[in-house]
Amino acid sequence: MNFRKVSCFWLALFSVVLGINRLATASTIPVSQAEQGNVSSEQAVTYLPLVFNRFANIVPPIGVQMYSNTSTSSPYHDGIVESGASWLRVQINWSSIEPTRTSPPTYLWGTADNSLAIAREDMGGLNVIGTIHGMPAWAASGSDKPIYPDQYDEFAQFVVALVERYDADGINDAPGSPEVIHWELFNEPDRFTFWGQSGEEFANLLKVVYPALKSANLSALLVFPGIAYDFFDDQNGPFTRSFLTDVLDNGGGNYFDIMNFHAYPIFYTNWTTNKGPGLLEKGEYIQNVLANYNLTKPIVVTETGWHSNNPSGVAIPGSPQIQARYVIQLMTQGYALDAKAVIWWMYYDIQGGYTYENGLVTKDDPPGTTTPKLAYHIFKDYVETVRTAYFVRKLSTAETGLVELEAYEFDDTVNEKRVFVAWLNPVTASGTTALRLPVAQALVRNPIAGFQYSVVDSGDGKIDGYITVQVGANPLYVEVDK
Repeated sequence: MNFRKVSCFWLALFSVVLGINRLATASTIPVSQAEQGNVSSEQAVTYLPLVFNRFANIVPPIGVQMYSNTSTSSPYHDGIVESGASWLRVQINWSSIEPTRTSPPTYLWGTADNSLAIAREDMGGLNVIGTIHGMPAWAASGSDKPIYPDQYDEFAQFVVALVERYDADGINDAPGSPEVIHWELFNEPDRFTFWGQSGEEFANLLKVVYPALKSANLSALLVFPGIAYDFFDDQNGPFTRSFLTDVLDNGGGNYFDIMNFHAYPIFYTNWTTNKGPGLLEKGEYIQNVLANYNLTKPIVVTETGWHSNNPSGVAIPGSPQIQARYVIQLMTQGYALDAKAVIWWMYYDIQGGYTYENGLVTKDDPPGTTTPKLAYHIFKDYVETVRTAYFVRKLSTAETGLVELEAYEFDDTVNEKRVFVAWLNPVTASGTTALRLPVAQALVRNPIAGFQYSVVDSGDGKIDGYITVQVGANPLYVEVDK
């Protein structure tokens, strides 16, 4: 199944019938020297608005991170497809593709073809976000260092070749014609040692790359790099707080299509006081930053997650149950933010010195040993639960009765039901608290504990048009027939 085509069909249908559209600002921008041919640098190209629709979430905006091979030969391929993920983020290494500068350029596409293979119709047809990283030695002083300004056009030329190879137009395509339209420039460039102190220079790079990307494929979308936007330099961390505003102050806001950030619950205190994961509140803060520049952009979250282990000597608790709880919490808050995609980092555990086991499955090392974790099963069940639903609203504190009690309402128009997702913060909370909902009866599911039960209006000893559900740290699904 081609998820993009399904999404586009519903997008077009609801845009016409309902007319409820979310528009990204159209921009008129100068053509870069990197893309000049028979178009002069004084001319301008006007790009049409992007149109997104919250009612088009027939395919859930939920995905995972992978590295390297995503083809059917990967030991992780089948599990990703079976999980129900509709998005996948994968890195594309510029230095591996163009290790040596030649004229004309010489590109080595083999690794990239494997990395983007899951976008092929015959290998899953997932929506792929290709993250460009890894600067060649001739283009920068280090793999994760800013590109030399005199190499901006060379980088734009590479982007043109990359986008063209994976545009599925039948011309010079990669094997199987994978279609990739989402391209992300770098990972966490707000790091002090990367582009963190070079927001103006990054804005200048965007001004070169954005028109070049559009010249290769007008449908391609430039995703702002996933900024960490936490653990700031003024908190003795490695990330520059002002990077985003530095880029916007220098005109970078008109040269990308989709805003992007990373969200890890360990930093929730920067964004919320309700002891929740903080993804929603962080996203709303970033949306407000953009609004200050009169910008409205769709949002993606290209990294979020938690670990299933509890390493000794590390004061960040983890367990299979905590990790599974965060799957539901983080994905639900992504829906509430109206994110186009929320990417769980990682699909499999990373070894080789990385302390935390963030994977939904264990690493395939030695081969044949991959095991799905509890979080994988919860991820898959969550996708099934919301597959045909769209987000309605987050219940207010007045409705939940407690700031730490979060509840979100979805409308499943296909199965004619409402679904409430509720949990009690923090993720390690003990005990439960009562949630009253204005419905006559419901099916309550606790997917992590593995049980379900029915509840009716009279269950609390009185008939008043409400049911009462006890909610704890394990998120509940409260399903109500319409």
